[in-house]
Amino acid sequence: MQPERFRSWALWKDEFTGNLAIFCSDERFVNATLEFLRRHLGIDRCDLMVVAGGPAFIPKNETALMERLDLLLKAHEVKQVILIAHDDCGYYKHLHKGLPSQTLKEKQREDLLAAMTKVQAKGIQAKAFFAFVDSGEVVFEEVKP
Repeated sequence: MQPERFRSWALWKDEFTGNLAIFCSDERFVNATLEFLRRHLGIDRCDLMVVAGGPAFIPKNETALMERLDLLLKAHEVKQVILIAHDDCGYYKHLHKGLPSQTLKEKQREDLLAAMTKVQAKGIQAKAFFAFVDSGEVVFEEVKP
């Protein structure tokens, strides 16, 4: 008896676009983030690094994740990295217990800018965005130095 199979409608493309998006695994923001990449930035396909805290691992220089990032940057010839953090992030709440919400947001924005600077130092274009909820909708705002 053959195992049950699922056949994707997405056609195989044996090429890399040179785009990488790094964002948090918080399921409340994932669908909106993928929509943002497609509809607003025009990125239909890209490599993804989806981890708790999103790009927070870059300024923290977390060895295992930095090694994987460097592998992707080289092996997939990444030319552009999109960094996205979001409001009400459990990773930041855990890491900085007791900090007021506004202070956490400021820390996240600082970390986004630090991550962007580190990526750009590797000769790769980077953009940073902060996502938050406004009247039940997820809004993405670019974070600039």
